Amino acid sequence: MAALLATAAGAVLVSGCGSGKTPPGHEKRLLKAAGVTRFQITCTKDIWEATKPYDDLTEVTVVRHKGKVYTFQLTGSELVSYLKELEMDGYGPSWREGVHAQESKRMYDAISPMVDSIKPNPGPNAQVPAVTLDDAVVPTPSPKPA
Repeated sequence: MAALLATAAGAVLVSGCGSGKTPPGHEKRLLKAAGVTRFQITCTKDIWEATKPYDDLTEVTVVRHKGKVYTFQLTGSELVSYLKELEMDGYGPSWREGVHAQESKRMYDAISPMVDSIKPNPGPNAQVPAVTLDDAVVPTPSPKPA
């Protein structure tokens, strides 16, 4: 009986206690992120504060725009740290899921396609990869009166 309990406990520990699923391509994404010199994220300061890495990113360049919108410029290493943090907080094991899991998932899902599109050594005229997280409602035309 003790061996059965130990095996069951080990299985739970290995499986991560109901762990979430790491988004497909995460490791490849980290390798691409590591190679960029700059990556820009434009969003509100509160979503940045809710999702930023716990590591002290004192070198992140910040530009304030109109209202509460900011652009955060990260190096490749900072982007790797940020993606790891977002993945753990949003998609990691349920015991590790952060208070801001939804914000982390939303940010990870916004950044991922841009990181996936990065090409190595694109040349001198390449643009800085940039993501803007500013969702809005698109107005729909009012129905015409009959």
